Amino acid sequence: MSRARIVTALAMLVLAGCATGGKLKRSAEVLTHDSVKARNSGAARCAPRELALAEANLEFGKAEIEWGNATRASDHLRVAEQNMKKALELSRNCGPAQVTIREKRPVPAPSAPPLVPVAAPAIIVIEKTDRDGDGVPDLEDKCPDVPGPAESQGCPTAKDSDGDAIPDDIDRCPLDPEDLDGFQDEDGCPDPDNDGDGIVDKLDACPGTPGSLSGRGCPVMDRDGDGLPDDQDRCPDQAGPKENSGCPDTDRDGDGLVDRLDKCPDEPGPQPDGCPKKYTLVEVKKDRIVIRQQVHFQSGKWAIMRDSHALLDQVVQVLRDYPKMRISVEGHTDSIGGELANMKLSQARAESVRTYLTGQGIDPDRLEAVGYGTTKPIASNRTAKGRSQNRRTEFRIISTE
Repeated sequence: MSRARIVTALAMLVLAGCATGGKLKRSAEVLTHDSVKARNSGAARCAPRELALAEANLEFGKAEIEWGNATRASDHLRVAEQNMKKALELSRNCGPAQVTIREKRPVPAPSAPPLVPVAAPAIIVIEKTDRDGDGVPDLEDKCPDVPGPAESQGCPTAKDSDGDAIPDDIDRCPLDPEDLDGFQDEDGCPDPDNDGDGIVDKLDACPGTPGSLSGRGCPVMDRDGDGLPDDQDRCPDQAGPKENSGCPDTDRDGDGLVDRLDKCPDEPGPQPDGCPKKYTLVEVKKDRIVIRQQVHFQSGKWAIMRDSHALLDQVVQVLRDYPKMRISVEGHTDSIGGELANMKLSQARAESVRTYLTGQGIDPDRLEAVGYGTTKPIASNRTAKGRSQNRRTEFRIISTE
């Protein structure tokens, strides 16, 4: 490539970088304006966390612009923009509402409707008729044109050889009386096995539902629908695998491995055996990764000191041993300094730890970063020892599955 072409390419790269930087600076200026607007509308009171996240990421973005890190600057400004929108939205109704009360005008009483004359009710007389003259009125006679006794609703009586009250001409079994048990009684035939399961009704505990001989004619039930019959299911109302006799699997230590497969069911540990691995600087509990020493940062800043790298490397190892684990990195401060400044500092430190973990190959989707500032102390801030305990980073387990 000729020298002229190289010079031209470099010039184009410089111009592109300047254009990107200019765009990022304009975005930062807009966000700065929005920050003032949010504060004026009361966001510090109605949306303190969102405002802190927005302003913290805005400052980080400005710093990255000055250092020439366009990609990181863009990431911070995007987070700042998202939280600034939330802060503006939450602070929209912070101010006192104004209510206008207007005098209610009297409503005139409605005038009475004119009286309308009502005609006297008409009297209708219905005469009973009996066309076949059998003494049963036509309205009650099922056979109004053929005489018959009232006992048969006006219809003529027919021969009933089996005495089941079903005339032979419509009785499918004229010599076998109907058993009149509420099942197909209209056909005139007896039904010794209503449900057709091969067990006669007299011996069938469930004559209307097919069942097995072992169940005395009742169907095999599976109330919890786990594929295991209730008579073999130790937990018939709770679905569970056959391997656990129909009872649901439990996971007492919450490590994602069910107790029947877990060799250490009361101590969380990774697969395949569920027993905990031994770490020197951290310990995996059911709800958190406990660190035996604190993460050290530069005073008043979020840069991690080198002496904490070994500790964080063991946190990385835990996340590798538990590939489905998701955690929340949570930053806390003491009460020295302003509340908003501490909220920003704790968020920045949590983000810094998250960045370290992702830099070691941990998927960012498995990590959250939250700063709580001074809102969750674990000791008194009146003593140096208590303040030291409150300046901490915690690793809370969100899930292991």
